[in-house]
Amino acid sequence: MYIVFLLQLLIWSLFSLVEWRSAHDHFIFKALLFMMFMYVAFLLAFWFRLTKRQACWTTLLTIAIYFLCRQLFWAYRL
Repeated sequence: MYIVFLLQLLIWSLFSLVEWRSAHDHFIFKALLFMMFMYVAFLLAFWFRLTKRQACWTTLLTIAIYFLCRQLFWAYRL
């Protein structure tokens, strides 16, 4: 489960990079992009033989940690 957690954080880091590259896109496209990355993260957890419930909770946890760290970074950057 620890490996899944780290790999999902890597996926969310890639999401951040792709979101930065598509800075001028409409909100609907960014939402679709987020849904695609969330689905890929869920599939990754499911591929590592986690149950659907564990995969869902792990994905939601990594999303929450990613957005929390992202907010803290932008709030306290130098």
